[in-house]
Amino acid sequence: MRDAATVVLLRDAPGGRGIEAYLLRRVTGMAFAGGMYAFPGGRVDPTDMGPDVPWAGPPVTEVMHALDADPALARALVCAAVRETFEECGVLLAGAVTPAPAGGTAGAVGGTAGARNLDETGRAAARRALERHELGLSELLRRHDLALRADLLAPWARWVTPEIEPRRYDTRFFVAALPDGQSPEQPSREADRMEWMRPVDALERHAAGSLGMLPPTAFTLAELSEHDDVASVLAAAHARDLSPIMPKILVSGGEAHLLLPHDEAYDGPSADSLAADSPAADGPSAESPDGGVG
Repeated sequence: MRDAATVVLLRDAPGGRGIEAYLLRRVTGMAFAGGMYAFPGGRVDPTDMGPDVPWAGPPVTEVMHALDADPALARALVCAAVRETFEECGVLLAGAVTPAPAGGTAGAVGGTAGARNLDETGRAAARRALERHELGLSELLRRHDLALRADLLAPWARWVTPEIEPRRYDTRFFVAALPDGQSPEQPSREADRMEWMRPVDALERHAAGSLGMLPPTAFTLAELSEHDDVASVLAAAHARDLSPIMPKILVSGGEAHLLLPHDEAYDGPSADSLAADSPAADGPSAESPDGGVG
């Protein structure tokens, strides 16, 4: 099973109309979840495991408890979240590091607008290099006197791929406010469209069949629809239960149905009875939350 991180970027909707979430539409021809709308994110990369990424915000020892992970994995998950968000939409959850005073031991970290230390050309080149594994997050940040801002990410949920799936992921979901002074840029080559959507609007389009998304995405949007502003979401994140959510599949009347832990039939004898090579297992309800498929 692979570890992954997904980031739900949020902003307050104009006119006090609640919140908006940033969604990407995956390229139709992709082998996994092609044409589906998802949040930015992806699998933990070996470069995310390095201890040398410039870090600001809560210490790893605090983050590890929130994520129910050991220190190395907790750090890697946050690094993957920051790296994938920048790769996929150009938003960098980092701040500028100012030089330490004489005799000081560390410089201060400024606001996220400092991430604009990269000009447009530099940002595009850095995103391509990250995507091609020609550049690591640590090198990117150090090159531009930046530090990862762990305080901008709040753990929200943890989704685990159903056991019947051949590819399985343990994906931590984070929520984050769109940083001041930044805005999403052209999506990476993995996506062909981006939209800011109110959760309720996205869910209505999903119900109407005009917007495809996987269950973790829809479930997360339903939770977010209960909040009136981004501040409310971030406050609620501190009290979240990050127990793993692993969907199961129930076959009834020749049809496959997705079950979540709160469903009465979740622990029933026929749950997860669908063979992984069954045609029904290829449907969206049986898909797994891939790294980056929120």
